[in-house]
Amino acid sequence: MNKIKKYLKYLYTLKYIKILSYISARHLQITRNENHQNKYLYYYGFQIFYGAINKGLLLILLGLLFGILSQILIATLAFCLLRGYIGGLHFDSYTKCAWYSLTSLTILGLLAKYIPYNPIINLIIFLTLFVIIQTLAPVENKNRPLKGNEKTKFKYIAFVLLFAVYGIQALIGDNNISNCIMYGVLLSGIIALPIFRNVE
Repeated sequence: MNKIKKYLKYLYTLKYIKILSYISARHLQITRNENHQNKYLYYYGFQIFYGAINKGLLLILLGLLFGILSQILIATLAFCLLRGYIGGLHFDSYTKCAWYSLTSLTILGLLAKYIPYNPIINLIIFLTLFVIIQTLAPVENKNRPLKGNEKTKFKYIAFVLLFAVYGIQALIGDNNISNCIMYGVLLSGIIALPIFRNVE
């Protein structure tokens, strides 16, 4: 019974990502005959790499489980395009980040599937994000501060992407796709709000 609990804990805390990253980093360090310090750099890189693959696979699994795979993938794409330049909420651990991301994106997929598309709401969300980008973006992370020119660059790119995404979904003319994009855009704006600044 204790072994089962232990294995379940490894699964829901996603510790297998850390273990796999450590083993890979250690192996690479030994293979390249490098100093101990590089192992931590490799570990961080492998954790990002394996973590991204893990989240992607879990997201696909949830999409298949709830019958919302296409909705999740489209909403995630729209969210990721903007999130990198708008910035916002960051967690202090991979486990929190993974589960909150998976939960949020699954909810977006369900909303996109079961709530009918409304062009007025769609326009309001895009206009709201325009205001958020103008007034708040880019929202910095303490682990990755931005220089003055980077802030201007990120804000400009965020605007370009916002107009591009809105234009693309308008040109496609598919309400289902527009609905998914709208929810992805909505999430990228929500996590940039000041109420999430101190969440860890």
